[in-house]
Amino acid sequence: MRKVCAAALILLAGCGRCGADNQSAKSADELLPAQVSAAVVTAPLGGFMQHAAALSDRAAALPGGEQLADLHKGVAARLGFDPFTREGLLSAGIDPDRGAAVALLPNAQVVTALPLSKPDLFLQTAQRFLADRAGYAPSAGHPQVFERRGAQLGLSVVRGYGILARGADAGALLAQVSQRKPEQSLAKNAGFVAMRQKFGGQDLLLHAPAGSDMAARFGWQLPGEAALALTSSVQGIAVRLLAQLPPEDAAKGQAALPGGGSWLVGLLPQDAPVRARLGVSAPQLLSLVQRVPQVAEILAKIDPTELFASLAPGAALSLGVEKTASLAHLVDYGLDIRKQSPFQTVQLVALAQVADEERFNRALGKLIEELPSVGAKVTRTEGDFQITYSGGKGARFGVREIEGKKVAYVIGGSLDPKDLKRGAPDKNPEAAALIEDPGAAGRADFGKLYDAIHALPSDTYGSGPQSYVTRSLVGQVVDPLRPLRVSIGVLAHPDSIGATLDVEIAAQ
Repeated sequence: MRKVCAAALILLAGCGRCGADNQSAKSADELLPAQVSAAVVTAPLGGFMQHAAALSDRAAALPGGEQLADLHKGVAARLGFDPFTREGLLSAGIDPDRGAAVALLPNAQVVTALPLSKPDLFLQTAQRFLADRAGYAPSAGHPQVFERRGAQLGLSVVRGYGILARGADAGALLAQVSQRKPEQSLAKNAGFVAMRQKFGGQDLLLHAPAGSDMAARFGWQLPGEAALALTSSVQGIAVRLLAQLPPEDAAKGQAALPGGGSWLVGLLPQDAPVRARLGVSAPQLLSLVQRVPQVAEILAKIDPTELFASLAPGAALSLGVEKTASLAHLVDYGLDIRKQSPFQTVQLVALAQVADEERFNRALGKLIEELPSVGAKVTRTEGDFQITYSGGKGARFGVREIEGKKVAYVIGGSLDPKDLKRGAPDKNPEAAALIEDPGAAGRADFGKLYDAIHALPSDTYGSGPQSYVTRSLVGQVVDPLRPLRVSIGVLAHPDSIGATLDVEIAAQ
């Protein structure tokens, strides 16, 4: 059997060379079909893979991050070369200075184009992997096709690129690649080209056309072109998403996400680990609040529609650690707001500008009258209101004039409304979206969470065995996350909706 496989592999290598011609394709996407379910294109492989390896090494310090390092080692061991290094790619005959492309087709068919520096070396490496490591056997009916448990995988070289084709008839897919003219390829697909131009140079670009059956498998209906771009470095990753919408849907998106609230962000506690700017309309803001199960249970018994409708678009929110928090109590009893106040542990600040003061005051008065019906006692304090219930102290709320504007606030914890003052702006570039008006944005800084927890008094951990358990959880979960910063944003455009995700892993 080994002799038969060896003979077939030699034949495959010869046929692979026959499939190549002297004129190399300008790019990998020039070899893929114009109509796809989805497609992925990469930057030059050497830089892309080195970025991924460097990020994996830094992420290894995070909880679960060691699995990335194990994955790196496992892939290298499985392939027989390290694809995450320039030298490893060259050792397999792959060109690190050009990009690759993958086309996902209907019926689970896949075609991949890899740039080659040495076609013969690539074929030898790929054939050895398929036969010796992946369990494929050469097909008796096609010298360029391997089979395993009824699945077919085709391998050839076309115009300077190594082609891997998976499908029910891998040989036919290979033939289509070799016969495809550049003007019939993905490189000339108008939707793909437009998305590529919008995103510019990225490590990886995933494109899905309108009506993609690939998206439909996940329950998504794409009315227009969509793309996701990813760029990585040793510092982290940046992900950008853009999805085209019909004019009617795009208009609804802009109405629901008008932006606003940027000036309120500067009033939030600067040391809060989580800060967000919810640049949404009043109905959308109410919808977001109603998605919190415990809050939705209360709102179902009262009608806050008028109250929210009197607010200007855009709200600001922060979550922090209460300075008298007991971590031992949190570990033992959790954060069930029906049994105890969450503000023993969590510091909450929510701010919104009042657009219609008369309407707001009328709605607020009615809300205060209705709160006792849901088990909340409301008492008037120094100019605002304090909620108490069976679990303890709830939120404090009211209206203050700040910088000449009426600001409605909800505060949970010991923070005083008088402390709502503008602090120094966050100079971190990833936090810039918080202080810009368009769309909505949020940022979680685990370094600030680390600082807040380690600033708590020693009795926060409890005593005896309880202290050991609490300190162990902090040491194993919170402390390793210290270098992590996560920023997100959503923006509605006249013809599309976009989203961003930035994950930063700071140097220790």
